[in-house]
Amino acid sequence: MNIEQQPPIVIIGTGYAGYGLAEALRQRDQQTPIVLFTADDGHNYSKPGLSTALTRDRAAGELVTETPLALEERLNIRIHTRCPVYSIDAKSKILSTASGEQRYSKLVLAQGAAPIRLPLQGDAANEVISVNDLQDYRHFRERLQGRKRVSIIGNGLIGCEFANDLANAGIEVDVIGLSAWSMDRLLPQVVGEQLQNRLADKGVHWHLNTSAASVDCIGDGYRLTLQNGEQVDTDLVLSAVGLRARTELAAAAGAEVGRGIKINGGLRTSLPDVFAIGDCAEINGQLLPYLAPINAALPALADGLLGWPTMVQYPLMPVMVKTPACPLTLQAPAADLEGDWHIEQTDGGIRALYIDAQQQLQGFVLTDDLGSERQYWLDRIGCPLEQVA
Repeated sequence: MNIEQQPPIVIIGTGYAGYGLAEALRQRDQQTPIVLFTADDGHNYSKPGLSTALTRDRAAGELVTETPLALEERLNIRIHTRCPVYSIDAKSKILSTASGEQRYSKLVLAQGAAPIRLPLQGDAANEVISVNDLQDYRHFRERLQGRKRVSIIGNGLIGCEFANDLANAGIEVDVIGLSAWSMDRLLPQVVGEQLQNRLADKGVHWHLNTSAASVDCIGDGYRLTLQNGEQVDTDLVLSAVGLRARTELAAAAGAEVGRGIKINGGLRTSLPDVFAIGDCAEINGQLLPYLAPINAALPALADGLLGWPTMVQYPLMPVMVKTPACPLTLQAPAADLEGDWHIEQTDGGIRALYIDAQQQLQGFVLTDDLGSERQYWLDRIGCPLEQVA
C-alpha cells in the first residue's frame, strides 16, 4: 500500500502531550502520516506559563511559541483546528469529527483535563472564570482590564500560583479555601502557613475553612457569600478548585475509565490500538498531572506507536511551585501512605521530610534556598531514617 493511503496515527489534543508526541514520532519516523484534532485554535504555548504571565507582563498572543501552520510545515503533519471529535468507532477505527469521518491506524487521546465547576448559587454564578488554556487566559486578561481586586476560589497549588502572580501585578487578592492552610494536600501545616504569610505580606487576604456558596452581581463587580456567612466584594472571581480528566469521549467508545482513562504501562487503553497520555490518563489508580510524567511517557509511547512496544519507566518527579514569594520544591508522598512530617527550620528555609510507618523517607518539601538540596533528597527516597538524618 502506498504510504499516503495508509490510515494515519491520529492524536486528539494539541497541548503539551499532543504536540510533544508528534515531535517524538517525527524524530523516529519522517514518513508515517500524523493527524491531530483540537477543539481550539491549536497554537503551541507553555501551559505552566499561564500562572506567571502577569508577572512577566505577557499578553496571550505573546505566549504563543508556534502556530499550527508552522507546526504542520516543520513536522509534516496535518492539524485540524476548531474541529471537535464527536465519537470513536473503535471496531472500525473511525472518528466522527466536525469535518467528517477520519480513519486511523492508531489513536492517541491527549485531551487533558477540564476545570471542575462548583455548584454555586447566585445570579453571577456563570460569570466565574477558570484559566486552563490559552483561550481562557486571553478571556481572563480581557476581564481583568481596569480591575483592582480578584477573588480566587481554591487554595491549592494553582490558586496559590495565581494569587502570587496577581499580587505581583498590583492586584488585591482574596483566596477562599476549604482547608485550614494553603496547599494542604501537598504541604505540612508549617510550610503552608509560611506560604500564606508571605503572600499576605504582598496583599493577599485568606478566607480558610470555608468555601464560596453564591456569587451575585453588585454594581460593576460581584459579591461572594461564603459558607461561613462572610461576604467578599470583588471585581472578578477566578475558580481554581482543580481539574477533572476528560474521559467522556473514551467512555462513550467503551474504554475503561475511572478518575481518568485507564492505561497500562505501555499507555494502552482497553480499546484496541487506542492509547492515552497526559492529564486525561490514569495508571494503577493514579492520575499523573504536570509535565514530568508526560516527558517520561513520550519516548515509550512514540516507540510503541511505531511498532516497538515499550513500558514507561516513571522516575521520581519533584514539583517546583511557581510562588516566588515562598519558593517551594516538593516530592509528595503517596496520598494513602501513613507517616509524619519531620520539620527542620534552618537559616536557608524549612526542610520537611515525610517519614512513613517503617521509618523510611517517602517525600519532602524544601523552601527558599533549600531547594538546591532537591537531588540529595531524591536520591534518598525509600531509605531508612537513620541513613538520611
